[in-house]
Amino acid sequence: MHSETQHSANKMGNGRRTLRSLFEPQGVAVIGASPKPSLAKSILNNIVSFGFDGNIAAVNPNYTSIDKVDCYKSIADVPFQVDLAVVCVRAENLLSVLEECKQKSVGAVQIIASGFAELDSEEGRARQQQVQRWAEVSAATVVIGPNTYGVINLHRPIIAVGDNKIAKVVAGGVSGVFQSGQMVTMMHPLMSRGIGISKIVTTGNEVSVTTAELINFFADDPQTEVIVSYCEGINDPEWFAIACTRAREQGKPIIMLRVGAHPEVQKGINRHTATRAANSYKDDIRFLKELGVIAVHSVEDLIETVVAFNACRRPRGKRIAFVSFSGGMGNIMADSILSTPGLKLASFSHRLRKQLTDVLPRFANNFNPLDLSAQSAFDAEVLTSCIEVLGQSDEFDILLWGKDLPMSIEDDSPVGLALRKLMAQHPGVVVIPVSQMNGICRGGEIDGSPPTFAGRALLQGTAVSVRALGKVIGWHASTSRATQTNTTVQAPQQA
Repeated sequence: MHSETQHSANKMGNGRRTLRSLFEPQGVAVIGASPKPSLAKSILNNIVSFGFDGNIAAVNPNYTSIDKVDCYKSIADVPFQVDLAVVCVRAENLLSVLEECKQKSVGAVQIIASGFAELDSEEGRARQQQVQRWAEVSAATVVIGPNTYGVINLHRPIIAVGDNKIAKVVAGGVSGVFQSGQMVTMMHPLMSRGIGISKIVTTGNEVSVTTAELINFFADDPQTEVIVSYCEGINDPEWFAIACTRAREQGKPIIMLRVGAHPEVQKGINRHTATRAANSYKDDIRFLKELGVIAVHSVEDLIETVVAFNACRRPRGKRIAFVSFSGGMGNIMADSILSTPGLKLASFSHRLRKQLTDVLPRFANNFNPLDLSAQSAFDAEVLTSCIEVLGQSDEFDILLWGKDLPMSIEDDSPVGLALRKLMAQHPGVVVIPVSQMNGICRGGEIDGSPPTFAGRALLQGTAVSVRALGKVIGWHASTSRATQTNTTVQAPQQA
């Protein structure tokens, strides 16, 4: 085992202990903060404004206070124990600051600074090697980065990122590890859909703490239910496999956007995070599949897959019935369902079709996808009778209710009453509303709340929703098979 892998092994063994300083600090210092507009200033402002209740300090020899936060010449002068230091100094000054953090017994250091191996220069690579060597001999201080954007734990709460567009925070069960800092903004559309965030950390160049170590931490974190990741390369595949297996054993899906399918993008990665495994894309995709990690190819798919996990508990099967007031949407959805591996468009029996004919208007169809016709939207009796017939049939596992716009289904509306009755009388059926359009519907939700049904987010968009649902059902099926058989996964070889 080479030294880098051995270092990862050592970290994996005590990851839960050491990473507590990162996610649950009692004292935080922002080193390099100043009154001038900057990432450091935004990070300091966010820590204060979002209600961190521990000790906070700024460190900069040029100031005594920054926005009412006491500022000290060096971290050695900070009068309380610093669990987390967010370091926003120039790359050439980093080593001396790290040494001061070590003398102060800082638990975790989040390095925001750039100017390392991503420069693709001898100077940058040498500087990164120095930081890596420092991290290896200073194991008591966890090092995140360099070239990062910050860290978040909404359950603490600690919001130590440079995002100045955060309107409100919703704590929940989604945790993320991102090699790119701007991916932090993924939490905005999730929270606007009613999905809460647990923890997010950006890892940048990963000289010490890697994506694998953080997945391992999230696997055992009781506040994490779903793990998401933006990845430019798997730096330590052996321990990545261990972490992903651990998460799977805990029933926590991992949804990963692994970029770099083309050589041109791999060159861009070298100038972004200088990830060593950037050119192993094809092997990594195979590796992810074997590990049960859900690989997606866009941010939109990542977000919708998270929403689908929230909307769809473990289904009993893959048979889909689609019901709406729109024949056009039914055709679009049927095409997508039939084209998605792992899903099956249920074929209604002759008996069920005859029963539907007896309760539906003569201009409605009686097959799947089921178009109730626009007239049925104004006839609660027809709607209720149709849903009751479907529920009694036992011919599908998931009912997708089609909507035009992403707006809530009110519990006391005719559709809401019919669907909730179906859920109560037939708990084995999963009911998921899906809107044809996505985005914000002007004037839709009066109080600004996210569109929901029965307390859960709606799926939005046709093709992206079906792809997400296929990922969710496939993951549940694979985890069921995994509990019955033990398989050996071969880690890809790094170049």
